[in-house]
Amino acid sequence: MRKRMRRAAAMGGVAGLLAVAGVTAGAGVAAAEDDLKMSGYDAVAAPGSVPRFYPIVESGTTFWGKVVIAVGRKPLTGPAGDGAGVPQGYRIQNYGCDQPAGLVGVYVCDLQVAYTYPDVVVPKDAKDTTLYWGFSYLPRGGDLAAAIEAARTAGARPAEGASGTGRVIVKSAASAALNTVAFDVSDVPTGGTVRQQLRVHAVDAGRVTLSFKVAEGQLWGWPGKMPLGNLTTDPGVSCSNLSEQLHVDAMNLDCRVEPGDHTIGYELTAAVNQKALRLQARSRFDIYDVHAPDSDVVQSSAPFTALGEATLPHHGLLARDTSGRVWGYYGTRRASAPFSSRYEVGPGWQTYNTITALSPNRQSPYYRADVKPSAVTRGLGDLVARDASGTLWYYDRQIVDEKPYAARVKVGSGWNAYDQLAGAGDVDRDGYVDLLARDKAGVLWLYKGTGSFTGARFKTRVRIGGGWGAYGRLAGGSDVTGDGRADLLARDAAGVLWLYRGTGSGTAPFAGRTRVGAGWNAYDQIVVAGDLTDDGKADTVARDAAGVLWLYKGTGSGTAPFAGRTRVGAGWNTYNRVF
Repeated sequence: MRKRMRRAAAMGGVAGLLAVAGVTAGAGVAAAEDDLKMSGYDAVAAPGSVPRFYPIVESGTTFWGKVVIAVGRKPLTGPAGDGAGVPQGYRIQNYGCDQPAGLVGVYVCDLQVAYTYPDVVVPKDAKDTTLYWGFSYLPRGGDLAAAIEAARTAGARPAEGASGTGRVIVKSAASAALNTVAFDVSDVPTGGTVRQQLRVHAVDAGRVTLSFKVAEGQLWGWPGKMPLGNLTTDPGVSCSNLSEQLHVDAMNLDCRVEPGDHTIGYELTAAVNQKALRLQARSRFDIYDVHAPDSDVVQSSAPFTALGEATLPHHGLLARDTSGRVWGYYGTRRASAPFSSRYEVGPGWQTYNTITALSPNRQSPYYRADVKPSAVTRGLGDLVARDASGTLWYYDRQIVDEKPYAARVKVGSGWNAYDQLAGAGDVDRDGYVDLLARDKAGVLWLYKGTGSFTGARFKTRVRIGGGWGAYGRLAGGSDVTGDGRADLLARDAAGVLWLYRGTGSGTAPFAGRTRVGAGWNAYDQIVVAGDLTDDGKADTVARDAAGVLWLYKGTGSGTAPFAGRTRVGAGWNTYNRVF
């Protein structure tokens, strides 16, 4: 009965009712009104839903007649009108049906007009209750009073084709929550198979579906193909395996369960070369025929891990064009094409004469909800930008769709005393990103980050040393040599690039310099971009005067930190700043 009712409800009106009966309106209809057979039905409705009252046409036609619908709080077996109407908080919508004067809960509906059947708006906080409804067919020229009487007492009359009853059984959210699913999940070994199962406690008959989601707080990286199979159930359960592969955020199993305690088992098999990923099994238990948003009981397992190689973060790049718009490029982890198509960060950045990332632009952990600047967002590539007045502004990374940076925060004024600002990464290894600033006398200063999101962003500056005026370009923010300490690159006037290895000290953060190579004066932009090639080593990009961007793949060596260059692409001279 429920399948028939759902189908009719989806189609609606006379066309839906006739379709259920297997007939259509028009010249092809052969059945006579004398053959009319209609039936009611029971439906389980959710709080906040809007169930409709209408009979289903099993056979015959209703071209010229009407139907009387009676709705009450009691079974329609007593005196006519006993318990008529709906409980307090419920609201009937008549949708064009007539309401006879002086009668409560009675509606006369024209069968020739689609969608003219009353429905009821169930309160969102509804408790368990039952609404009773009856119907009676009124042929053209028939006795309206008799039809009303038949509908209002339909539960006390013999079942016949022209009248009948039904119920709307409202089950509260608390009742629905008595239907539970527990999970037995364990980690999936690399190249191995593990058996998992659902333990279903069904107070009501219903539908249980299984999907999987990525657990929050980790890097997104799909582990590869993971077959899901060898499905087992017990009596009272029938399941369909909708895919031979585990899919995230999509239905994998669809099961119908009868009341009772049941076990549904399945196997997951992992590839030999899979990436590690934490997952959660997720069930939806649906007991309703008439739904409302979020009416299903949703439950999730504890995280389990598809074991394998650790997922490394993507690293990207930012660039400002001549109109002042900043664009972002997500990393692909491929050396041949390290960046995907660009996305817009936002306009208005032309007011700044210097912009630098305090650390490479890095992929954020996965979260379903927005994450404002917090401990979770540290080290993802905060920015500082200085305007023409010498005021320095801080932009915190955040995990918010289409808004990768929070509103700017003023650091302070007087920063036009410096002719270069460069992100340093976490040079003193205290967990907070730092900033380098060179004054016009060539003295380099370190501003250590505080990690605060509400107070001062930097501590009092620390003098690193003089003589840094010899360099026309400074680029830092990441560990180039693979020793876990943030390093610094510096290019001199002759075009020689020098590496200053990080020491991890907050007072003397760099060791003596090492010559990387000559010819770097061909580039007007140099950025230590982090690991672009998925090998765990920091890479650098450089743009030449023709607008070609080049990738220098990191080697992790302290003496020869970069392999030969690889052309990334042309057209990057549309940007006046790459960072």
